[in-house]
Amino acid sequence: MNNHVTTFLFDELDIRGRYVRLSSEWQAWQVNRHTTAEATKLLGECAAFLSLVAIDVKSLGKLTLQLRGLGAVKTLVVQCQVDREDLKLRGMIEAPHLNQMNSLNDAFANGDLALTLFNEMTQTNYQSIVPIVGTTSTEVFASYLSQSVQQPTSLWLMANEQQVTGLLLEKMPDTDVKDPDGWQRINHLATTLTDDELSNCSLDTLLHRLFHEEIVQCYQPTPAIYHCPDEREKLSEVIRSLGEAECERIISEEGKLIISNELCNRSYVFTLKDIQAIFGVPTKH
Repeated sequence: MNNHVTTFLFDELDIRGRYVRLSSEWQAWQVNRHTTAEATKLLGECAAFLSLVAIDVKSLGKLTLQLRGLGAVKTLVVQCQVDREDLKLRGMIEAPHLNQMNSLNDAFANGDLALTLFNEMTQTNYQSIVPIVGTTSTEVFASYLSQSVQQPTSLWLMANEQQVTGLLLEKMPDTDVKDPDGWQRINHLATTLTDDELSNCSLDTLLHRLFHEEIVQCYQPTPAIYHCPDEREKLSEVIRSLGEAECERIISEEGKLIISNELCNRSYVFTLKDIQAIFGVPTKH
């Protein structure tokens, strides 16, 4: 199912899986971005990974992924708002010269991965920062997951301009009790997965091709959407925090006040009349 994240379980093995595919939502994400194919691929793989992680978050809040370093990528941020009904995604990459990447070290020299969870109920942040270890994003994220959940995981990611796909398998605490050979068997079968199958096959088809002798239970899919609503009204608070005098100074020098939202690739322009309306200054006729 497109634009959804689905959790599934190997009932008799206590092995859990998650699957994501974004198509039209990912295409909407790319409008007017003008990134290179390699940068688009990297951003898409990060979006797939964050979706697979976010679906397991138990509390409402926001999950933010950042990859940082001194290489060709200046900025890479992906956010996921975890709501009751869906996952709301957005993010950006600034890497105008990323045209070929032999390894992630080309993009993030001496870099690290930061994953931050903002818990809406407690209004607190939980952050995990680890070095970037691996030559591909799949290796980096699989290594991170194995450390964070302290259980073996296997991960497959694929992204291009048209779609994003990800598959995650996770060994649970009782897996070996259920079947000592189960995890090894499932992973051996999963390694036969081709890029073409991951790109073109539905989850049902993948599960049948790879694990047709296993009992697999799929749960209700969760919608995953690209979410960048117009936030012009919310920016009134930002403008008030700057102060009327500072806003008018900027406009006198620049002719207008521009506030950019880089995650959403959107800029908001405010004129002197707009500023006066926000601060309740009577306009002259």
